Amino acid sequence: MTAGSLLTPELLAFIGKPMWDCETTLVREDDILRYQEALADTLIIREADGVLRAPPLFLPAFHHGGVIGEDGRRRKPGEIELPVKVKRRLMAGCRVEFGVPIRAGYTITATTVIESLTKKQGANGPMLLIVTATEYRNQHGDLNRVERWTVIRR
Repeated sequence: MTAGSLLTPELLAFIGKPMWDCETTLVREDDILRYQEALADTLIIREADGVLRAPPLFLPAFHHGGVIGEDGRRRKPGEIELPVKVKRRLMAGCRVEFGVPIRAGYTITATTVIESLTKKQGANGPMLLIVTATEYRNQHGDLNRVERWTVIRR
């Protein structure tokens, strides 16, 4: 039996679905400059039109609120609840792909979907590996960045 066949149709139905409500925020020049100051990054890049370009790993602050769940993690508004019993969570890795640089004045929208689910049997019991993909796009629809996070829930 393969790991994929251990997934129920109920769980498989979550693949491709939004993990929580999309978030939108405005990129302010002050936010970029504070970020660079915190990192002691002295390379300030302004485009030909004078607009400040953010460093590659910069993301503006997204305010999402939410409540603390039983596992100690803050739940975001509209977050879906997977039908699995969760006692522990472990961040297992992240991959980042970069697109168009983020610039001051952009309005960035972050959309997170469940990209894949894999059930595995660990030494201490069953585990669910969840891969989410978050796309960050500006107001023109240009892709600024994609983050793929793998989380282990057991």
